[in-house]
Amino acid sequence: METLPLLSMGFDGARLQATRHAVSGRARGQGLAGERLEDFLAAVNEGVVNAVQHGGGQGRLRMWRVDGALLCEVRDTGPGIPDPVLDAEGLPPCAAPGGRGIWLMRRLSDEVRFTTGPGGTVVRLSMRLPAGADMTEAVGRVTGS
Repeated sequence: METLPLLSMGFDGARLQATRHAVSGRARGQGLAGERLEDFLAAVNEGVVNAVQHGGGQGRLRMWRVDGALLCEVRDTGPGIPDPVLDAEGLPPCAAPGGRGIWLMRRLSDEVRFTTGPGGTVVRLSMRLPAGADMTEAVGRVTGS
């Protein structure tokens, strides 16, 4: 069950820093801290950068909280992720044309799901929140356009 978004915004190459800042603020407000926060921010950043570089130069990001987890969805309108890149298990070699961001997202978040095709890609990242994380900022924090 999805709840009211904590964050909903468009992004492009010029708004990468602003996007990272917004995600960081909302994640902190939901109780993520320390290494868990840094891992989540790095995973989301990989999704956003991949959308800019490979998914049409722009995208949309949404964050929300549900069932003790913080979720972030990154959506683009690019050509999709090729099956060999998406299906790769290990760290791609340095000479490979892509896949390192996907590898990192899988290792830095608790769960990641990819929905991809010729109309674009949706990456949904999830990070469990610490027990007793405050819900006071869960309502009314939608920004961006």
